[in-house]
Amino acid sequence: MQTTRALGSRYVLERQLGSGAMGQVWAALDQRTGETVAAKLLRPEFARDPEILTRFVQERSILLDLVHPHVVRVRDLVVEGEDLAIVMDLVEGADLRARLRAAGTLPPAEAARITADVLEALAAAHAGGVLHRDVKPDNVLLTDEDPPGVRLGDFSIARLAQETTVRMTGVLGTPDYMAPEIFTAETVSAASDVYATGIVLYELLAGRPPFAGGGTGYAVANRHVTAEPPPVPGIPAALAAVLQALLAKEPDRRPRAEAAAASLRDLLPALDGLPALPVAPEPTSWKAAGTGPAPAFGVLGHRPVDELDPGRTNVKAASPGPAAELSAPTTGEAAPWVAPSTDDELASARTQLRPRQAPAHAAPEVEVEPVASPGRLRDRRTWLVVGGSLAAVAAVVGVVALAGSGDPDDRSGTRGGGGGPASADALTVSGPTERLPSGLTVVREGAYDAEAGVLTTTVTWSSETSLPGPLFEAVPAAEDGTACPDVTWDVAAVRDVTPGLPVTACGWEVPVDVPAGAEVTASYTVPFELEEDGDMQALRERLVGAGTSTGAALDGLTGTPVYAAQRLEDLEVQIDGTVRVSAPVGMVVVPVWRGTDAADNISVLFSSRNPQPTLLLQQLGGDLEVRTDDCTGSLAFTDRVPYANTVGSGCTVSVRLGEIEARSRSFDVLQNSAG
Repeated sequence: MQTTRALGSRYVLERQLGSGAMGQVWAALDQRTGETVAAKLLRPEFARDPEILTRFVQERSILLDLVHPHVVRVRDLVVEGEDLAIVMDLVEGADLRARLRAAGTLPPAEAARITADVLEALAAAHAGGVLHRDVKPDNVLLTDEDPPGVRLGDFSIARLAQETTVRMTGVLGTPDYMAPEIFTAETVSAASDVYATGIVLYELLAGRPPFAGGGTGYAVANRHVTAEPPPVPGIPAALAAVLQALLAKEPDRRPRAEAAAASLRDLLPALDGLPALPVAPEPTSWKAAGTGPAPAFGVLGHRPVDELDPGRTNVKAASPGPAAELSAPTTGEAAPWVAPSTDDELASARTQLRPRQAPAHAAPEVEVEPVASPGRLRDRRTWLVVGGSLAAVAAVVGVVALAGSGDPDDRSGTRGGGGGPASADALTVSGPTERLPSGLTVVREGAYDAEAGVLTTTVTWSSETSLPGPLFEAVPAAEDGTACPDVTWDVAAVRDVTPGLPVTACGWEVPVDVPAGAEVTASYTVPFELEEDGDMQALRERLVGAGTSTGAALDGLTGTPVYAAQRLEDLEVQIDGTVRVSAPVGMVVVPVWRGTDAADNISVLFSSRNPQPTLLLQQLGGDLEVRTDDCTGSLAFTDRVPYANTVGSGCTVSVRLGEIEARSRSFDVLQNSAG
């Protein structure tokens, strides 16, 4: 039985409307005005937290000044004893999440109208220096009017929740709606709210967020950064163009909230009358993002919490530059979204970028291409026919590389545009072959041009299975001791500043994929001088140093599947509790990363409870072999999932991926308790 009680000296809590992780929501009487208001009574531990309490009081005036027709107005903040409450307008109606549950998807016109209202609310907040940080259907309220009014709420709740959550986990917000830059520990900005609103629009149209699916929150985070949102079949091209702009990976490619809202409103006449689409099925795979140098997916929580500053509301300080403007799209085919020119700071972080050339397959005659052009794919299976064996082909290539090309222009490609043609006394040296546990093979070749004073390093990656990129390469520090030399790549490589990587690593994210049975190359050029002419050993040491630098940098990453093919060290097969007859075996395969000695239980490689290929497994080639050992026929397999058919003892399950084999603990199969 509910009873009323006082909240401060002004309000009386009359009836509880709901509860959640942050506390309780009550209908309250404002004794001064006689109005019924909503009071969010936060859990007592928030009132006992001095940091949250200080933030709460400091932001009181900011929140009270945030008044807009599409914002749930904050009327008062109450701090008394262990009561910490936010008093706001009482919105009669339901939230957008409930509307979605009931309808599945919304008609495009209704989805666009609601999204435009949310964007206008955000525009007003951003103009006042306030970020929301947790835009999602649960925080969008719909009035009981016809048509329903839209109110965006929980500005203060979102920040206070994150103040606590970040200190515990380093994670900001709800993963399904978080922008890529949040996962890479970059500064959160107004563009992050715009991205989250784009996710909401996608969900209203498709019935599901674009990156939700199997796996943990880390898997969802990885999709935000590395994958394209699956297209929504059936939506008009102009609406798809706005959606694409809202979901751009780079913050500076997204429109401002007010511009996006105007574009959606311009589309309403053309969208009117279009029916709602069916709920989109859950994707089984995601297409890798192929536009723009998106940051590498870093480690959630690796950045110090005080640097994340989850309570910061100053948009001007959080936003490094102007956001992209979105012109109103016209009906019919929408023009492609074009980002504005990058500013000086952004340009300096992307040293001499050039468009990546589409890889071309090499001709079968080895002699035609004695030295591969940068980015060229070479199908080793074709070469086996020509050379008789891979070893023979490798020997031929090595001899040709050491001898040099008769035509100096043949080597211009390996300069990455930075050194011009090689001089007559250029030196070319091949480094050691590195075979990683994932099955990825790495070879580095250095070409030194004494006349130009540059060294071009060509990195060749190969694998028997397809391994999606990007890949990581660290450039050894310059001779003068600076952290990172001037580097020119022949592909659109991007400086990787992922938290966990040493600042001095001079690490680069290289946008290449390794096709099955083939090899792919990328080259970079740096200033370099040999102390002694013709010192081949010094060149070899330089190539070895590149491999050492790359490995040392990757050792600093843990708990994240970024650069999985280069970091996988081992696998661990975990078996759940008791195994009984006539049931699947609860099995999870998790990775052990280099630089660690424990399995990463957050990044699941494979689970028998959800046998759909995880994104991490796809990044590692997808060819996970599963078999049973020492179990006298008790287990059978369907799509890599072990099933217990008969009683057995001393059972184990083994898996193989690349060069790695791992075995589970020994377990017994017991009779079903019902039998």
